[in-house]
Amino acid sequence: MKAKELAKKLGVSPATISLVLNNKPGISDSLRHSLLEKIQELGCESMCCEGCLPSNKKEEEAPGAPAARQAIAYLIYTSSDEADDRFAFYPAVLEGAEMEARENGYNLLVLHMSCQGNANLRRLLQNGDTMGAIIQISNVDEHTLDDIRSLDIPCVLVDSYRPDVRVSSVSINNEQGVFSAVRYLKEKGHREIGYVYSGHDHDSQRERRRCFHQALLEYGLPDERGYYFQAGAQEDIFDPDRLENLLKAAPKLPTAFLAENDRQAWRTIKALERCGYRVPEDISVIGFDNRTICTMVEPNITSIKNYRHLMGRECVTMLQNLQRLRKRGFQNPCLKLELPTELVERDSVRDLTKG
Repeated sequence: MKAKELAKKLGVSPATISLVLNNKPGISDSLRHSLLEKIQELGCESMCCEGCLPSNKKEEEAPGAPAARQAIAYLIYTSSDEADDRFAFYPAVLEGAEMEARENGYNLLVLHMSCQGNANLRRLLQNGDTMGAIIQISNVDEHTLDDIRSLDIPCVLVDSYRPDVRVSSVSINNEQGVFSAVRYLKEKGHREIGYVYSGHDHDSQRERRRCFHQALLEYGLPDERGYYFQAGAQEDIFDPDRLENLLKAAPKLPTAFLAENDRQAWRTIKALERCGYRVPEDISVIGFDNRTICTMVEPNITSIKNYRHLMGRECVTMLQNLQRLRKRGFQNPCLKLELPTELVERDSVRDLTKG
């Protein structure tokens, strides 16, 4: 059996199995021991380097030795089509989760999972020292739900939500963010507002599009289907050809665009410039997420700030709350926390009320 095949069988990445087989640092002791036990069960000990297999003799704990730290599993689901907008979002979430876990006496166990399902997930985490799992995935599907159902520990989704299933989540308040952007544009005198989106069918993106429809309705603004532009997600950020062609073909453009995220906002600005428009003099643009790109381009992009680092911390806190609820008799508690957003005003929006 090859290392890649072994990694697939155990539900971990080839990089992780390489660290185990070669006795290299980079993963937690609990994960290393768990994987080595599974390797022995499969009869693949010969793949391990000399000295990396655990001794069959159990060492006695010294009197008064501190109890082993519990772990929190951070499960990362990625697929081949997700080298896109969403994965600039997650590093700060992971950092926040790691800091909160450490401050509360937990180890954070990071595992890369297959989007096609992970049959060995429960075995991987069943050694008893994993108190809960944080699940990073853009779109919750049946494979993910099967993984969650296979576990008997609390689980929390990162910025994903399925109202039809009982899975807890910590998310951005997309409704608050989109409504504040539309209200801001209306206050600046904009009555015709368009929307630029990637086309990815991810939970958060779908919610932002729904909220945009609702915000236009509630603020009494026209909801023109001709003002929606799918820029695509796979094209390079420096190549806005698709969006440029769509803008050129449109019979009329709005006075302002709200973009699904900051990457799409930058793409919108570049496409508009190539069509001969100036931002914000001719058309205004607002982004979403407030990434560093907003201050690295001209004009600096007005955007909706979210708190990704805090999101990671709150995922750990929610796992602790779910544990408490379980101890109080709730069999399958389900919580949802939405973190606030904030509009950050920069240079990409023109105030039409000033003429």
